[in-house]
Amino acid sequence: MADGFVLEIPEQLGQPVAAQRKAQAKTREWPAGTRIVSADSHMLEGDLWIDRFPAHLRDAAPRMIFREGGWDLSIGGKSMTPTPLAQHLCDVLECYPGLTDIEARLKDLDIEGVEKELIFPQRLFGLMMFGEIQNREHVFSAYNEAIAEQCAKAPTRLYSVMVPTYWDPEAAKDSVTRCVELDARCLMVPIKPGKFADGKPIQYNHPRMDPLWAAIEASGLPLAFHIGEAIPTAEAGATGVSVLTQMQGFRQNWAQLTFGGIFDRFPGLRVVFVEAGLSWIPGMLHDADMVVHSFPTSVNPKLKHPPSWYWRNHCFATFMTDPVGLELLHRIGPETAMWSSDYPHQESTFGYTRGAIEAVFRACSVEDAQMILGGTALKLFRMDN
Repeated sequence: MADGFVLEIPEQLGQPVAAQRKAQAKTREWPAGTRIVSADSHMLEGDLWIDRFPAHLRDAAPRMIFREGGWDLSIGGKSMTPTPLAQHLCDVLECYPGLTDIEARLKDLDIEGVEKELIFPQRLFGLMMFGEIQNREHVFSAYNEAIAEQCAKAPTRLYSVMVPTYWDPEAAKDSVTRCVELDARCLMVPIKPGKFADGKPIQYNHPRMDPLWAAIEASGLPLAFHIGEAIPTAEAGATGVSVLTQMQGFRQNWAQLTFGGIFDRFPGLRVVFVEAGLSWIPGMLHDADMVVHSFPTSVNPKLKHPPSWYWRNHCFATFMTDPVGLELLHRIGPETAMWSSDYPHQESTFGYTRGAIEAVFRACSVEDAQMILGGTALKLFRMDN
């Protein structure tokens, strides 16, 4: 093998850190009817919790304050962001204007040709990462209200993802209803959900979770799992280890929903697996179908369809650049793939978004490419409503 990178988009090579990138200007017209939608972008939370917490709990509210050259996230006065890390995050990403300023963001989107974005959080993943969250009801309800307000500043461009009460399924109906009232276009639950209030571990394939799935199904909103909860090590190679392990796919979450019979019990449930790309899916589907044939007396509950059927009928995945996944698209289903820019993260296409879009057109028919680049997201997230 040649001693060089295997990245296949020329503009991807040599990009600076996200905070120093420039939006990629138009190079040519895309085929008529093309609409570009990012199914995964991010916005940095501000100091949104303190004023939305009940007065008697405000001392325990998360705080997000800019100090000493970086954004410090703390809970109960205890910092979760060491100063060197906060400064580093500011230098490479978090002080880029488009992560917090709507006007600056929209200018970048316009240059790169992105019509609409689905907005996921930034530091909220950090709260999920560090274990059990105290006052979860207030942490997530405050975030939901705040992201609704931000997206309302550009109501035809930005669409919010919100977090329902996954830790209290019995209260899920009211929680999901509130998210709908706030105009959520997608709901998100953690990859690793932690424990119930009674100390028992939350397992997505346990019948105790059925009220949550029922509420989400009834809402018509898709459900998302998003990478970002892994705790990186401090040893050599931490960045590479962290990113690679997080982007290896969602086998456990998908298997819980599929083999746990959730899709059979809730046939209207649609699930999006965000930012792990496409290439992990074909092997998983092969292995899942193998399980049914190799363990015919052990698979319980019995499924109404082969496991791979549930992917094509219930599931979606987002990617930024994935030449291998696009080559295997016939095994996944082009209707289940959605492009995203991941704006404006380090691994995002920001700075070469138009090159990344061109790569999809090169890999697919125009019809499939237009579906992947925006058509599916527009329908799934009801972005034209």
